Amino acid sequence: MISFWRIFWLECVTLVRTGTLAMLSVAAAAWMLVFPHLAKGDGTPEGLRELTIHFSLGGVFALLVVALLASAAGSVARERAAKRLQLTLVRPVRFAAIALGKIAAHVAVGAVVLALSCAILAVRTDLRTPCRHVLSPTLPSPREEAKVMYAAYMADTNTPVEVRRAKRSVVLRLLENRAIDHYQTIPTNSCAEWKFGSLEGQEWIKGLSVRMRFTNQLEMRQDVQGVFRLGGLEGTVSNITQAVLTVPLAGEGKAAERLTFENKGQTALMLRPRRDLNLLVPADAFGWNLLRTFVTLVSVLALVVSFGVLLSSGLGRPVALFVAFVTLIVGEMSPSVIEQYPDELETNLADRIGLAITRVAVRVTRPVSALSPLGALSRDECVESRETWQLAVTDLLVLPLLLSLVAGFVVPRKQDDMT
Repeated sequence: MISFWRIFWLECVTLVRTGTLAMLSVAAAAWMLVFPHLAKGDGTPEGLRELTIHFSLGGVFALLVVALLASAAGSVARERAAKRLQLTLVRPVRFAAIALGKIAAHVAVGAVVLALSCAILAVRTDLRTPCRHVLSPTLPSPREEAKVMYAAYMADTNTPVEVRRAKRSVVLRLLENRAIDHYQTIPTNSCAEWKFGSLEGQEWIKGLSVRMRFTNQLEMRQDVQGVFRLGGLEGTVSNITQAVLTVPLAGEGKAAERLTFENKGQTALMLRPRRDLNLLVPADAFGWNLLRTFVTLVSVLALVVSFGVLLSSGLGRPVALFVAFVTLIVGEMSPSVIEQYPDELETNLADRIGLAITRVAVRVTRPVSALSPLGALSRDECVESRETWQLAVTDLLVLPLLLSLVAGFVVPRKQDDMT
């Protein structure tokens, strides 16, 4: 433990003396202060606020990912090339302690810069602004829905021959990916209902509201008339031009688990329950949401830095930097490649292999590429505490420890190769 703290302190001193902490702090502060004056929203104060929060803090996080990944990817390799690592290893220091100390130092620097950015954002924003839990309806899993749709497609005589000849796993994957865009039609003078299991057994909560997006078969805006009901709560819809509706629910009694909507308009309505329907439940304030976002971003940063130190323990600095940034770029590009690939049925063997590799890259890099906490923060949607602490335990504690152990296994063997 003493060795870990010594390595941690020495690496922190190095990051301070080289100006890394100062340059990142100045750049982050400048971006947080300047960007709100450069941003142009949709003409509404809410839209400008959402844009400012998302991209000001998101820009600082992107800067930290690139800068600290580059620094971590060269940390061990740089000392090995300068023959300083051998002097460190003469002392009774475990190899894993060296890697873990360097990881912790880089994460600490990133946490300081993020804390500075969050503090600037807190000064410019009302911390008492309420945020809301966003609940989605309880529906069959996309996989289960894909199986049902697959059986229906195979039984339909109008299904194209290409689809029938395609591999079952490929068609199922295609249907599963499109499950989020599955539409439900609500005819006029009829009622639709959705179950929200999260409300089972709870008393009526003040401030409940429904958020819903509507569209029709011609993709044109239309007059929407109807009534939402949730137990003893009720909300009336009367909309002509809004694409997104937020309807407050008021009344007496308990909040039931089933939300209903009665369409009283002149035309049928279409919506995607997985994407377009949410129940909004009052949560805490923006200040607590900002704190949870900070913990989430520091946790993701810890995973990035740990990967960089692992590369540095087994590769030379130029190679480690190249692999680190190629991995980062591939992680950012892979979702778009999969989504926009023209051959959805994967008829070519070489393409199937390439897409399989790309999907693996997406799964591996998803924690880094996903900035969902920033989107939720900017929309005043609650960054859930349970998910935040689960991510903190995994990315901030468990994975850095495991990767440092692997790095500790690699470092001495790399030393043996150089002797």
